Amino acid sequence: MYMTVIMIFISILAVMGTLKNKRSGNKPGLLIGGAFTALTVAITLIAIYDEIVGLQ
Repeated sequence: MYMTVIMIFISILAVMGTLKNKRSGNKPGLLIGGAFTALTVAITLIAIYDEIVGLQ
């Protein structure tokens, strides 16, 4: 449960960082940060699904 909450916070911070890179025009940071953000959000969604439904 606690790890899922931490992953949600990390995902929010990753999205904020990616949007900041986009606003500042940092193309390499946007690409690298965007890839990191996509993977982090995907893992977070899997963790949330596991908390709600429970994988067996």
